[in-house]
Amino acid sequence: MTRSSDPGYRILAARSLRKQIKQLTEHLGGIRLGQDIEAIHHARVASRRLCAALDMFDVCWKRKQVKEWKKQIRQLARSLGEARDHDVLIEFLVSSLATVADRILVPGIACLLNHVERQRLWLQPRVLKAIDQFEVHGTMKAMQDACRSFLEDAGDKPLTAGKHAHNQAGKSVRKGFKQLVEEAAGLADPEKYERHHAMRIAAKRLRYTLELARPVYASNLVEIGDTVKKLQTLLGEIHDCDVWIENFAEFAQKESCEIQLYFGSPQRFERLRPGLDYLRQERQDRRGRAFHELVTYWQELEDRGTWDNLATILEWNRAGVKSGDSSPAEVATQM
Repeated sequence: MTRSSDPGYRILAARSLRKQIKQLTEHLGGIRLGQDIEAIHHARVASRRLCAALDMFDVCWKRKQVKEWKKQIRQLARSLGEARDHDVLIEFLVSSLATVADRILVPGIACLLNHVERQRLWLQPRVLKAIDQFEVHGTMKAMQDACRSFLEDAGDKPLTAGKHAHNQAGKSVRKGFKQLVEEAAGLADPEKYERHHAMRIAAKRLRYTLELARPVYASNLVEIGDTVKKLQTLLGEIHDCDVWIENFAEFAQKESCEIQLYFGSPQRFERLRPGLDYLRQERQDRRGRAFHELVTYWQELEDRGTWDNLATILEWNRAGVKSGDSSPAEVATQM
């Protein structure tokens, strides 16, 4: 027995999950073909959206069932994430090699690029194995069957998103926004790296929740969704800088030690040092600029009353629909 008997909300849940299941299935097939480097990125995003949908619509299925689905999806996402992180870094290093004017920087950048590319090749069989395990587990089929049962029950009857759908969607959005605001306190200190990372995750989750809630709230959440997407982009760049700066330093230390052991002298490492130092400094500078842009943008959102507008939208939908406007329920039937 499910924990929600509201037919409108169950149909919204089924359609949301079915959409993400379809996209994830297509992108996993793309990863197998190996023809599009962006397939991993798209599959990773689809898996995140799928987890967000399960969080938002968890009252529509048994708690134990949802927990197992999310466990399998997150395991897959972790395997895809490591490979995707390497792809992004490779793209950055290739671009750096193509644009640096001082040729003395090339050996260090090229050495690191070669190292990361070899790691990425090593990861590919693990990615394919993770996909195999995910598919064998039958998670996708189980979710598809669960969605199909809801859609078959609905038949051709017109469905609306009623009070329960509004309450549940609003609850999910408010929860995501609360987490974002709590982590935004870390913006007071540019060295609160863990808080900035937590804010990135909160922004990502809120963005996906807003997308899922959009059919209930008509087009009112589109602009706010775009706002959160920009926050997520800035926070993502800051996080990449933080991770790469640390990785560059670790690689330099390891490479120096290996050269010392192999040649008996660290002198050969001096050819690599300028490029590696350049990468660290360039990312540190970019991190500073991105952080300043983030803090400025957050303050602009506060000044423009963006979050007050979000609260107004949620309250407006809970209170009812104004005369002459298209209702969220009518929009929901078009999903």
